[in-house]
Amino acid sequence: MSLGLPIVALLLAALVIADFFVPMIPSATAVATLAGFLVGDELLIASLIAWAALASWLGDVLGYHALRHTRARMRKPILNSARITRLEIKLRETLRHRPRRTTVIARFLPAGRTALAWAAVAAPNYRHSNMAAMAGVAWASYMVGVGLLIGWIFGAGLFSAATTVTSVVALSVALGWWFKGTRSGPRKADGPAWVRLRGGTREASRRSSPVTPPGGPSSLRRR
Repeated sequence: MSLGLPIVALLLAALVIADFFVPMIPSATAVATLAGFLVGDELLIASLIAWAALASWLGDVLGYHALRHTRARMRKPILNSARITRLEIKLRETLRHRPRRTTVIARFLPAGRTALAWAAVAAPNYRHSNMAAMAGVAWASYMVGVGLLIGWIFGAGLFSAATTVTSVVALSVALGWWFKGTRSGPRKADGPAWVRLRGGTREASRRSSPVTPPGGPSSLRRR
């Protein structure tokens, strides 16, 4: 038991860290399923929350620095897609206006932590390390709580583990739909931003410029 516990802890940390780079890795379900076998052991439960939160924060910090280095060396966008560009701009705007809520929600979304870090690289006022720590604690606490609740109701076993996996996946899908719906809204103006800016500048210049009579300035002097 003394040798197996460190190995499990290292494997779990590797899953949580690698989940940033390969979002298909089921780190959330691993944490929740493992918590279901710890019902009644308060020390191991607290240790699991702290360890999962630390691994989540470490993975976010490592991934953020890797993405910042990659973005600084890029000569052109990875995917030349207008839709992806619009999504990134919306995500940066959401980070600027509601950084805490966006960070926590993104931590529960599939590939959300990776997308958030990519957008945060271009958001200089966003404190990624602090926000990642907060999101890691919230994510680890919730996943352990779900695992404990299901393990307490159904007991430790395969049925409990399958129920935990289903619950975690359903939560991720539901949050993804909700977050996508909150970001999509009616457009305030058509066309790209530089077109709207140029049109507004022309309108402002027309309003601020004096109106010249048809006969020119000399007609005013003759009157």
